[in-house]
Amino acid sequence: MEVFNIGFIGLGVMGQPIVARLVQAGHAVEVSDLSAEAVANAVAAGATAATNSSTIGAGKNLVFISVTNAAITEQIVCDPGGLLDTMDAGGIIVDLGTTPSPKCRELAQISTSKGKQFLDIPLSGSTPWAVNGTLASMIGGDRQAFDRIKPVIESFSDKINYLGESGSGQLLKLCHQLAFMSTLTGLAEAIALGERSGHSAATVLKTIGDCVSPRHVIDFMLPMAEADAFDQGGGSLAIGHKDLKAVLATAEEAGIRLPLTETVFGYFDKALTGGREKTDMFGVVQLARDEFYAD
Repeated sequence: MEVFNIGFIGLGVMGQPIVARLVQAGHAVEVSDLSAEAVANAVAAGATAATNSSTIGAGKNLVFISVTNAAITEQIVCDPGGLLDTMDAGGIIVDLGTTPSPKCRELAQISTSKGKQFLDIPLSGSTPWAVNGTLASMIGGDRQAFDRIKPVIESFSDKINYLGESGSGQLLKLCHQLAFMSTLTGLAEAIALGERSGHSAATVLKTIGDCVSPRHVIDFMLPMAEADAFDQGGGSLAIGHKDLKAVLATAEEAGIRLPLTETVFGYFDKALTGGREKTDMFGVVQLARDEFYAD
């Protein structure tokens, strides 16, 4: 395995446990953060502290950036005396934050022009996942650069998805956020409806947790995606439409509005038109592909 001298900028709730995992895996890691306490904690875990943030790229062939602001990431990379000026030739910069895909592509092009590589590797998970090394990572950028650092990524991520060109990691992170926030909002409305009808939030979640949604939806959908056959026939779309209508009727009786449910009902209502009466519930994927694109 290639030996890396690693710099790490940003020691927040994800950065600190990732640094600890890198150190545990035997890597030399120099850290930088505005918080002296965060730096002290990283040093206690086995890292070393950079003299100042402007020198952390010196002598490094791999630097991770874990900050929340894309503008700050760009400054760290591109400003005079930044990583592109100070890192070793052929060095790899890894953005663990959330940077828009177009900006990732721009930073990758600038990095390449200066003999470096820039990878976008956003993560999914929270502090316990980082502590245990079980984060999910989504990688965009040069494949050879990714292959070089994959063993390093494996020290804190056990679900690694290489997705292609620069910005691809960020795109799939946003797809995840869309699915997560929609699921969260759906569960929030389910709790509100359940509570209004006399059931506790815990009861609602425990009961739903024993059912198909939300834990097993992807288990159903992934084989369909691999076969590119979401519409299995059988008319279950109409059943879903009927059930959503019943949810809204129940909500009206309980005196509560469910805005997401109203939107999803409208989605299913539209899906049933145009000869889709026998469509499978998962056929809404094709509706999204065909009819709901913005002009």
